[in-house]
Amino acid sequence: MVRFSDIVKNGATKEKESDRPKESERQSEPFRFSNLEELRSSIDKEIAVPETRQDIEKTRKTCLAFHNYIKEVRARVVDNKLFEIEPALIMIGKIVDMPDMIKKIYQYAVHFSYEEDYLISYPTNILACVLKIGQSMGYSKTELLELGLSALLYDVGMFMVPEDIIKKKGELNDSEVTLIRKHPETGRDILSMFKEEHPLLHRVAYEHHERENGQGYPRGLKGDEICEYAKITGMVDTYVAMISNRPHRKAMMQHTSVRELIWSKNLLFSSKIIKAFIKEISLYPVGSYVKLNNKTTGVVVDTNEENPMKPVVKLLFDGKENVLTEKSMVKLDETPLLYIVDSVSREEIPSKINPL
Repeated sequence: MVRFSDIVKNGATKEKESDRPKESERQSEPFRFSNLEELRSSIDKEIAVPETRQDIEKTRKTCLAFHNYIKEVRARVVDNKLFEIEPALIMIGKIVDMPDMIKKIYQYAVHFSYEEDYLISYPTNILACVLKIGQSMGYSKTELLELGLSALLYDVGMFMVPEDIIKKKGELNDSEVTLIRKHPETGRDILSMFKEEHPLLHRVAYEHHERENGQGYPRGLKGDEICEYAKITGMVDTYVAMISNRPHRKAMMQHTSVRELIWSKNLLFSSKIIKAFIKEISLYPVGSYVKLNNKTTGVVVDTNEENPMKPVVKLLFDGKENVLTEKSMVKLDETPLLYIVDSVSREEIPSKINPL
């Protein structure tokens, strides 16, 4: 069996439990827009540049490996068979050792969907997002491994929900909603077999729909009663669900989704985790489309920790909506005369345009 210690031993050493702030010490004031001034990092962000085909192919294969793993897990869960988590630990360990790969996987996932089945593709998106947040919160390598594993498998309970309900178009009836709301308990039961080696794994599956104010389910936990990994995963799960198409509804624009999360303040999600989320994902997340005041349209390719309203934009169309043959990068914080005036939905962007 692969253990966390086996994967970590060649990297950073695990912090002592006493060195980590206790949950009660990690609480903070409710999030406000004024707090954006505080979301600064001492590390200079490298401006995103167009990747080579080799880089994109490597990222695609990494994502595909996670997708194939989740397919195998689902097949075995549906057949009531045991599955291994060692392959997931090894894959997560590799990307944790390469922080830039986390960013590439996140950027790739928000631009491309190569699985119509969201139960297969979503875990990779969730994984990349939670690892970015975990890094921002100062998690050690061991903690990132545990967080990543939990995020990859948090929704295994959904594999036991009938496919006709998962893919149903239109509103679900009460009995269907009740059945879906049982998936945290199902996930807990499935992952309990690993709790000796990974004690938080089943808790994340069980608690990712709990909310800070106690209005979540299945137990109505609140505040410190909820595992922090579950809080992070639950918030990212909500965000990814909002920006993705589902059989019964269309996706919201990323900018709108981020604002929805911010407006929740600390009612649904921890203010500390919201701050880390905004720092890493930004008000205009990577992959979101925007219109500038000069009427050009572009896609956000990198965020700006110091000024979330001024990301790096790759221009796609000119002011007359003609496709730009030579795409140019614009660092909005260095061009004071240019600024974002509106968000643009993906449906308004021709499919032939390659945002990367």
